[in-house]
Amino acid sequence: MAAPRYVQNFSRRRALLVSDDQRLGAVLSPILSRLGLTLCQRSTAEAPLELGAADLDTALDIVLVDGDLARMPLIPRIRPDEQSPLVPVVGLVGVEAPSRLKTLMQLGATAFLAKPIHAGSVYSALYLAVNEHARKVGLASALEAHEQRRRQRRYVIKAVLKVMGERGCDDDAAFAFLRNQSMHARVSIESYCQFVVQRSAARDDREPEPAVRLRSAE
Repeated sequence: MAAPRYVQNFSRRRALLVSDDQRLGAVLSPILSRLGLTLCQRSTAEAPLELGAADLDTALDIVLVDGDLARMPLIPRIRPDEQSPLVPVVGLVGVEAPSRLKTLMQLGATAFLAKPIHAGSVYSALYLAVNEHARKVGLASALEAHEQRRRQRRYVIKAVLKVMGERGCDDDAAFAFLRNQSMHARVSIESYCQFVVQRSAARDDREPEPAVRLRSAE
């Protein structure tokens, strides 16, 4: 896996602050502005806040969640079966109770910022949140790709047997042939074998069944 490129510049990003405390937004706004971010504050005082994928820009948004909220917002995940949120999350911690820290971690927070807010600690929290979130998303994507290739391995066996029958060769030669073809197609051998097997099955479905003639009993 290639070494990750760490994000150091947060210019033109948006910080979405979820807090019922307007003073918190007033403190954070000038600090974030100096780092190049714009601040947008949302409250949960009157109604629960559910953020949708359409509300967030995965390339630019960072969500800051106040750990003292009575009801936490709902933040979409990168996939339904994943724990990682769609965008980086920073937890704002006033009371360092284990239950509140656990709640923020369940929301997907990858960095924490202690209250009262100090200007010198904001950049570090953003840096950790954004880059750790990117690392987790990259790891999830790599695992998904690995799982996809594992599911496709059965097609490799079927394709090898098919090539052995068509070309009259052994399994090593058949595999080498398929690997060479996949390299020319610039896809993984698993994907190419899946294509070969499914193409063969589609051709078989299109071929008419041979007519069967029954001899009449003499």
